[in-house]
Amino acid sequence: MKRLLPLDPSDIEESQARFNTGTLSIEEWSSVTQNVYSQNSLLSYRNDWRVFVAFCQEQNVTPLPCAVTTLRRFAEITANRRKISAVRRMVITVGLVHKLHQFKDPSKHREVKYAMARLLHAKLPESREATPFQSHHLAALNQQLARSKRLKDIRDRLVWSLSYEGLLKRSELAALSVDDLITVEAQAFIMVRDQRVPLSESVARLLMDWLDKTGIRQGPLLRRINKHGQLGEAPLDPSSIYRVFRRASALLDESVTFSGQSPRVGASRSLAKKGMTIKQIQHMGRWKSPAMPAQYVGNTEASEQAKSRYRRKKLTD
Repeated sequence: MKRLLPLDPSDIEESQARFNTGTLSIEEWSSVTQNVYSQNSLLSYRNDWRVFVAFCQEQNVTPLPCAVTTLRRFAEITANRRKISAVRRMVITVGLVHKLHQFKDPSKHREVKYAMARLLHAKLPESREATPFQSHHLAALNQQLARSKRLKDIRDRLVWSLSYEGLLKRSELAALSVDDLITVEAQAFIMVRDQRVPLSESVARLLMDWLDKTGIRQGPLLRRINKHGQLGEAPLDPSSIYRVFRRASALLDESVTFSGQSPRVGASRSLAKKGMTIKQIQHMGRWKSPAMPAQYVGNTEASEQAKSRYRRKKLTD
């Protein structure tokens, strides 16, 4: 979000009264946000604030300033009929309006943050629904595309391989750069959040083949490729990586539906079968809590206990 100066103290009372009605024009929104936002952004802000004011009027509470409990209840009730992304945007809008009027931002309160995290987990249970991407899937894809010289095929094989071997999230894959590749005594690694992730010989060879054929020497490691097969400068983003895994689903034609979370689920289960503990898997996957790896491997009791401990810790921070 862009940095904005709060309103002049002499203007706050009048502006507060207008905002509490919820009927501001686009021109008024542009003025109060110092003309830094586009027309579409201003429309979104105006509509979000109108929804929040309407909720407050129904509840007979004040929108500006609002109580933390009001914003939390707004998020919880609105999430029943709107996408979580829209709810999150509305909460941000409420916080922006409060900051502009020099009121404490209720969206930053831990009660609201915890509620949003809980709603996000409930609305987007990707990790629970994701089909595990396992070693036999990776082997089948590599066998199918092994002879291909197309850059897209080499890149996608690399995406599938790195994400599975390194338990990488889509954001971690997207952030990889050439500088993250290191070699120590003939062993290749990629650096992910200051953690060395070892690569198998086959994946290291695939990575070297990718760098050799693309001529990439610096910058993003995994890049976009246009419909003509031409390599771009921009890195793959999480949405593009999601589509790469959807492509894996189509190529295997096994009625499976992979997502960007699938390799972390599959790799976690594979490591558990090899005798690794939840704590060891947590370290390998760089999770802050053992809750998700426990859930991935089917240990729901340990998962719920870890989630409960993590929530208590966040509330006391």
